Amino acid sequence: GNIAVLFAIAAVPIISFVGAAIDYTRANTARSAMQAALDTTALMLGKDLTDGTITTSQISAKATAYFNALYTNTEAQSVAVTATYTAASGNGSTIQVNGSGSVVTQFMKVAGFPTLGFNTSSTAAWGNVRMRVALVLDVTGSMDYDGKMTAMKPAAITKARVAAGVK
Repeated sequence: GNIAVLFAIAAVPIISFVGAAIDYTRANTARSAMQAALDTTALMLGKDLTDGTITTSQISAKATAYFNALYTNTEAQSVAVTATYTAASGNGSTIQVNGSGSVVTQFMKVAGFPTLGFNTSSTAAWGNVRMRVALVLDVTGSMDYDGKMTAMKPAAITKARVAAGVK
């Protein structure tokens, strides 16, 4: 009889924690799906701006359209998307897409948390950005056999030219 009472008392917090884990997992799934949709939206907006298919005044509408086509999570509510464009300023242009939403909880609402909110963002950069490329060559003794060192020299030159954009 005493064990049943202790089990009943211990079961309440255990069930609460399991329920909270389920609600958190649902919110995290919605946030992860939002992150993937925002990443794709930022890349698509960057491409559209580079190609000239949209103007800066169309960014918000196009961001919403892309995002709505990509985000398929049905549990998320109050979903909002904003896009901020920063024109080329020496290091290239950037576009930042922010998203937010919430998921109605099933278990945590008993504890006073009717919804779980989430936010995420994605940034795409393009343009006149200098890249630094490092090429590491293996010159240890193992490269001295079977003509590996001889073959590595022209391959390194070719790779360096490709990285520098020289033909």
